[in-house]
Amino acid sequence: MNYFQRFSRVSALVAFAEATFVFACLGSHATAPDPAALNRIAALSVPFVPNAGQWDARAAFAAQTFAGTLFVTKEGQLVYSLPGKPIAEDATARRDISPAARNPHDLHRRPVERTPGWVLSETLVDGKGRARPMSQSTLQAPAGYRPMQASVSYLIGNDETKHAKALNTYERVNLGDMYPGINVQLRATGNNIEKIFTVAPRQDATQINIWVNGANTLELGAQGELIVNTGNGPVTFTAPIAFQETASGERRAVRVAYALNSEPNTTSTSYRFTLGDYDRSQPLVIDPLLRSTYLGAAGLDYATALAVHPGSGDVYVAGTTSSTTNTFPGVSGGAHASLGGLDDAFVSRFSADLNTLIKSTYLGAAGFDQANAIAIHPGTGDIYVAGFTDSTTSTFPGVSGGAQGSLGGTYDAFVTRLSADLTTLIKSTYLGAAATDFAYALAIHPASGDVYVAGYTTSATTSFPGVSGGAQGASGGGTYDAFVSRFSADLTTLIKSTYLGAAAADYAYALAIHPVSGDVYVAGNTTSTTTSFPGVSGSAQTTTGGANDAFITRFSADLTTLIKSSYLGAAGSEFAYALAIHPASGDVYVAGSTTSPSSTFPGTSGGAQGTSGGGTYDAFISRFSADLSTLFKSTYLGATSPDYATALAIHPTSGEVYVTGYTSSSASTFPGVSGGAQGVTGGADDAFVSRFSADLTTLVKSTYLGAAAPDYATALTIHPTSGEIYVAGYTNATASTFPGVSGGAQGSSGGGTDAFVSRFSANLSKCDLDIDRDNAVRASTDGVLILRRMLGLSGAALIANAVNPVGSQTGDVAIANAIDALLTTLDVDGSGVAADAASDGLLLLRAMLGFTGSAVTTGAISGTPSRNTWALIRSYLNSNCGTIFQP
Repeated sequence: MNYFQRFSRVSALVAFAEATFVFACLGSHATAPDPAALNRIAALSVPFVPNAGQWDARAAFAAQTFAGTLFVTKEGQLVYSLPGKPIAEDATARRDISPAARNPHDLHRRPVERTPGWVLSETLVDGKGRARPMSQSTLQAPAGYRPMQASVSYLIGNDETKHAKALNTYERVNLGDMYPGINVQLRATGNNIEKIFTVAPRQDATQINIWVNGANTLELGAQGELIVNTGNGPVTFTAPIAFQETASGERRAVRVAYALNSEPNTTSTSYRFTLGDYDRSQPLVIDPLLRSTYLGAAGLDYATALAVHPGSGDVYVAGTTSSTTNTFPGVSGGAHASLGGLDDAFVSRFSADLNTLIKSTYLGAAGFDQANAIAIHPGTGDIYVAGFTDSTTSTFPGVSGGAQGSLGGTYDAFVTRLSADLTTLIKSTYLGAAATDFAYALAIHPASGDVYVAGYTTSATTSFPGVSGGAQGASGGGTYDAFVSRFSADLTTLIKSTYLGAAAADYAYALAIHPVSGDVYVAGNTTSTTTSFPGVSGSAQTTTGGANDAFITRFSADLTTLIKSSYLGAAGSEFAYALAIHPASGDVYVAGSTTSPSSTFPGTSGGAQGTSGGGTYDAFISRFSADLSTLFKSTYLGATSPDYATALAIHPTSGEVYVTGYTSSSASTFPGVSGGAQGVTGGADDAFVSRFSADLTTLVKSTYLGAAAPDYATALTIHPTSGEIYVAGYTNATASTFPGVSGGAQGSSGGGTDAFVSRFSANLSKCDLDIDRDNAVRASTDGVLILRRMLGLSGAALIANAVNPVGSQTGDVAIANAIDALLTTLDVDGSGVAADAASDGLLLLRAMLGFTGSAVTTGAISGTPSRNTWALIRSYLNSNCGTIFQP
């Protein structure tokens, strides 16, 4: 029996022993464990267990994942024992099974027939392929790091002297400095093994080389992943990330990619990392992990709101869950660890890389509680959530001492303030009168710190709290009126409210505060006829376009004055769901959905998409002057099936406009998805993200986001420092099929409908060559900038005489970051080495200069890369980079 076979044989025993341990943790049951519970386990850290004699003597630690067992040898080698593939069983071959055996509770005990297992190993080697054994490490043997609370016992066989009892477990294994100045640690989750390399200041990251034994071939995937082909099918290692931390704890991304080593006359079975420019006086962390996560348990879990903390950079998401008792992920130790009723609001906090769920909390009482909005106080860093509840009298958590301590009617709006760590509920308040009141939007005033909330109400006449002295002190008389309310930051005082509406139905869904004037903007939709909606006189659109129009309204910060309103719509129906203020121009952007056909929607002439896509609904985005007197531009967004926009944000660096929502548009028909991160639909309904120029005349890029089941995006935010795009919503995608969840905080569905959070680079694409954002790909600017960056230039040397003055991106840092994001995936010749100046840079520059055929390729391609002709290179660039290079 050889080395690998012995490990494989042992792993079968370990799998049995660890299965027993897992069932013990879940409780003693006669039936199989809940599949949703096992899915949640898949996303958690898996303990590393030390070898106390229960395994082959060469093993120091082992971790049992759903993908197989990882052994860490005493020499620092990683040995993966992977199970074989299940063998489909012919139904006719099972006629001998007794009726009792066909019982589902018995069938799960029957061993599954599989093909033989497969063993892979990874060995850290130097540049010449020589192993780096533990004798060259700063440690004498692998060491457990970050002890976990659980302990395990292995009681295999009848000989108690060979039993291993009460073994400590560890979150990580530390291999020490396997290369001079490079520490290596291992972490396991239910589905993944993570190798974390920390490069000390002024040390050489190119020392890292990893030899893979047991692989047939290695290849690089389209998303930067490493694919290890084996006799039992491919094993995928997720695309790496790298970062440096500042003194304040901020993480700054560094470009990194896998690269395959080339050995003459052999198939490459080793790999390394290629890195972009970074500060070599500071530590560097290389961490091969990813960008999406599920969030949920066995109930129905919906994410509706999203925010990034301005201090920590952590990502907060809010929504509603029916996942029972304390099953929602991360609630242990949260402000409320148990479900209050049938449906509760929730708030969750993730690390910026979405790899870690830091904390969650339920929020609700015995009734129905739904969160629709979240905001973070710029001064205190506290978390505010708004929504609505029918939890009776004074049962909603934290309302004692709040501005309104008891329920006013059937449903009331609520606002809640939580500590940033989500362990303490500081204060809540109801908001409503004797009828029905719903809150859908929330914002914090940047100057006063006061809390604003908007929604709609059926509370009649002057009964809504705080409207006395407000801009509109009485109901407009319709079925619903919109409202806006202002609270003190501690939620103990309702300072002012105002109705907003006329004699028909009026709904507010979005709220924003102007960063310069401090005025308050609200958007929604109205069925108020002709010119009856308050404040439309003298605005961009003073009369209704049809039976149902969107609206935008501007109030003074104290809510005592309605400054201006504007209708927005044509003969169809329009609904505005999102609102944002441009940080540079101060212009007002609104997004939503419309049924107005052809080119009838106001302002679409000259827009990125001037005519309807032909579906029942198209998304739309519109841009107004800050005084709402001018509609500058609008654009449709959609194809031949229904398309809905639900959220909007402005990029703080580029000023570009990002919108998300969901679409039924099939295949690759949604506008702009060619070359996007996901260029084709995953199923019948997918989320989408689109990126527009600030003037809305150019759709820069779109991407689908989804799997085979329906996926809906409801929220969008942009990281203030990294500029990365975050999207949240909910999905019915099963198992681990949602894009990018491998390595995320929760890598598998919890069951039912799950929330999700996803993270994109700002370009939304595999390859964006318009570096200076002048809406053109130019050799004299973009090409020179890319080539200089490939050659290692930065600062003034990077941008001197190479930036188009009309471009919206001109600073050296912003341009360097844009190029670094591009170079992560830019492998023009398909050599497996991204961003090689001598080949990729030269090929790209020649193509930008208008060369074709052999004039592009001669002298720029060596070896046998997969794209070695102009036809192949042209197809790659046009498909993935948004170019239109000619044959």
